[in-house]
This record gives sequence, structure tokens and C-alpha cells, in this order.
Amino acid sequence: MTKSAKKGTNFTYQALALMSRLFYEKFGEEALPIIRNVWYRMGLASGERFKEKMTACDFKSAAEYLNEWNKQMGEMESSRITEDIYHIVSPSGFCCDVGLENAGRPICEAVMYINKGQFKSICGCDVEMNIVRSKATGSDCCEIIYRPIDADDK
Repeated sequence: MTKSAKKGTNFTYQALALMSRLFYEKFGEEALPIIRNVWYRMGLASGERFKEKMTACDFKSAAEYLNEWNKQMGEMESSRITEDIYHIVSPSGFCCDVGLENAGRPICEAVMYINKGQFKSICGCDVEMNIVRSKATGSDCCEIIYRPIDADDK
């Protein structure tokens, strides 16, 4: 587990990530739909809990809430939040909070489906997720951009 697990923070999240990584290593691409589904469902459930604590439930409010939660759960260098963008960047050289260093882009994308589920529960919208950089691909940091997908865009 990563250093935040030693502090008792986010242990369940890290354990599920480790199991997902091992499942992916054993079964390859065939495992990805299952891994994505599990993380998405976890996001839906946690998003419902978050929504109960929020006063507004639009995309920007969801991004602000998730941003604060992410800061508590791990390392984040910067973020930009607007009505239609949530852009986060972790510090260079940090340790991936879920231990996905060099595990590959496909498993990173599957695990990050948790955020898609959280946005869906909180504000009722699907989001586009663009993983620009990832520790899972050997980058020195993670950078992800989320955008709401309007019904008109589908």
C-alpha cells in the first residue's frame, strides 16, 4: 500500500485498487470492463453520500466538493474549476495514492471511473474524462480534465 495507507487514510480505496491491478495483470484487457464497472458503482454510491452533504448539485459544485475530498485523500498540486471544466494536476514526483505507478493507462482509466460515477450521482450528468498524464504510464505526475457531457452532445 502507499504512504497514505500507513496513516489509515483511504485504505479501502487502496485495497480495491491493488485488487484491480492484480486482476488486470492476471486477466489483461478482458478484465477491464469488470474493473470499470466496479469502480463506477463505487463512485455512484460515494456520490450519493456526498450529495447528501451538499447544498448545490451542479457540475461546478460537484467538482468543488470532489476537489476538497481529493485534497484530503491524497496529494494535489493545482486545480481549476469552472462551470464546464474540472482540471486537476498532482505534484511532480508524488506517490500514486492507489499504487498504480507504471501499471498502464488502461487500468488507470478503469480505476478513475469512480469519478465518472461520482459526477453522475451528484449532478446527474455524464462526464468526459481526459487523462493527460498519469503515474500509471510512467509520467512524473497525474493530470486529468473532466467536462460535463450535455444531452445535446450525445
